[in-house]
Amino acid sequence: MAKKKQTERVTIIDVARVAGVSKTTVSRYLSGQYHVLSENTKHRIEKAIQQLNYRPNQMARGLKGDRSYLIGMVVADITNPFSTAILRGAEDVCKKKGYSLMVCNTDNDPAKERDYIFMLQSHRIDGLLINTTGHNNEFLRELANDRIPVVLVDRKVPELGFDTIGLDNEQATGEAVHFILHQGYGQVAFFSEPLAGVSSRQERAAVFARVLNQCGYPDHHLYEVDLQSPEQLNDALDSFLKRTEGRKRAIFAANGVVMLKLIRSLQLKKLSIPEDLAVMGFDDFEWAPLIAPGITTIAQPTYQIGVTAMERIFQRLDGDDSPAQNIAFAGKLIVRGSTPPVK
Repeated sequence: MAKKKQTERVTIIDVARVAGVSKTTVSRYLSGQYHVLSENTKHRIEKAIQQLNYRPNQMARGLKGDRSYLIGMVVADITNPFSTAILRGAEDVCKKKGYSLMVCNTDNDPAKERDYIFMLQSHRIDGLLINTTGHNNEFLRELANDRIPVVLVDRKVPELGFDTIGLDNEQATGEAVHFILHQGYGQVAFFSEPLAGVSSRQERAAVFARVLNQCGYPDHHLYEVDLQSPEQLNDALDSFLKRTEGRKRAIFAANGVVMLKLIRSLQLKKLSIPEDLAVMGFDDFEWAPLIAPGITTIAQPTYQIGVTAMERIFQRLDGDDSPAQNIAFAGKLIVRGSTPPVK
């Protein structure tokens, strides 16, 4: 078949002709119904699509059916490697299903989150994956009333009755706190961004305090800091250092972004890890083993969380009306040189 002129649009009929299959078979491929196609058929369709540089008309697909073939994803902080790993997992599932993913970044701003939800509604999204600020619950409830599947990632809002996919904060935080106490550190500080409205932060802070109390360490330190204010982080760190001077102490960061900011502040103060204090925290980002002497972390299966969250969207779209699920993955403690046993 001769290539069409650039001004002529390649159609699904062209793809079917080149692949040697029916238009219906190509439609099934484009809608992600791979289970009804043989490997040979899928290969021929893929080859035809590449040869013709075919681009499906998503709007036309939506008009013919009752779907837009668009999934919305709202993340709290796109600069956080946690968010990008979740995004990769979610995007891979969408691609396999023949859907497009619209990603919005709120910078943890409830007003931006609300605006993006409105915008996604106007695009007739078929489902929404959200790392919510926790301050737009009524808007999310409206989506559910419109029969649009909503899945929460990392942050829970139990009263909404949505599927929630994230980390088992009870297991992960408990294991980490028991470890640092077993290493001999009697003074441990928990540093987090503000807890209000963010269930994952609240859960980690609560487990931190409870385990310390249960183990006979009532004198724990909890600091909520706004990372947009370097002075606030610096003042909190100075307070902990002053209160624990001369004692065996450790810092526990609620996430990887907080941990990196803390390490930078310690470097500016000319303090050494672990000689002056031990450091550990959530999220095993690529830089964690590279900062001497290696930072102890709690790794989250972020890619798998993204995959599972998006799979729940499609299960709901396929008719699953079972009660909301809370799927919590175990964290993995990765011990490095920043938390040696106290001598």
